[in-house]
Amino acid sequence: MTTSQDSSGLFSLAGKISLVTGAGGEIGQALAAGLAANGSKVALSDIDQTAAERAAEAIRDNGGQAIALAHDVTSPQSWKQVFDAVTETWGAVNILVNVAGVIPGRAAVLADLPLEEWRRFHAVNLDGSFLGVQAGVNAMAPGGSIINIGSIVGYFGARSGVAYGTSKGAIRGLTTQAASSCIAEGHDLRINTLHPGYILTAAALGERVQELGSREAAERAFATRNPRNRCMSPEALVGPLVFLASDASRFMNGAEIVVDDGMSTQMPGTSFAKS
Repeated sequence: MTTSQDSSGLFSLAGKISLVTGAGGEIGQALAAGLAANGSKVALSDIDQTAAERAAEAIRDNGGQAIALAHDVTSPQSWKQVFDAVTETWGAVNILVNVAGVIPGRAAVLADLPLEEWRRFHAVNLDGSFLGVQAGVNAMAPGGSIINIGSIVGYFGARSGVAYGTSKGAIRGLTTQAASSCIAEGHDLRINTLHPGYILTAAALGERVQELGSREAAERAFATRNPRNRCMSPEALVGPLVFLASDASRFMNGAEIVVDDGMSTQMPGTSFAKS
């Protein structure tokens, strides 16, 4: 017997409630705006509530529904408060996007890496995502989708930033283990990971402009990291995110999607088989 299904609205997020952490940053802002543009009500949380409020206001100005919340992702109590606030405002969360994280910047080399720096990266990048998954298991609506934000650095490493790279590599294990646990424990949630390549943000560009002397030189430096000789913006992640958040990916659980414009294909010996 064959069946057919109307795919109309398969990618729609209408009626869905989303929570995006780290939403005061450029990547979090873009992802939150993308969810809102596809019909979701969006709660934007950040350690800097003022930055989150600016992003929420931009969504509201475009006709979307958004609220901003102060959020320390390393605190279990803060997670509870945020989930409670969203639930009281709109109802149970359907979509959680764990964006909040510490990025390397001018990271210390391995031989001189302070233990405090190592712990800070893991507290925010890994513990923050774990606490989000744990809070989601306890508070999200059945059928919900959790999307962890990893990095291609979690696959093949980098010449600097060992604390960052290790924390992002651990996100892969967190996702597969938590997805398996949800199945075993009867939680009706999906947990997947989105791995970006190098994203050109205004903050990162500003640092390179100071270093290289001009915007053109800075953009060229970023573009050389990409085999297509072009830069990826935060908006490049919106389509894959909406896919993972929507019913279109309802049979994906514990999966990983790499969005790096083919950069990883240029890494000799790199394999994207599940580990």
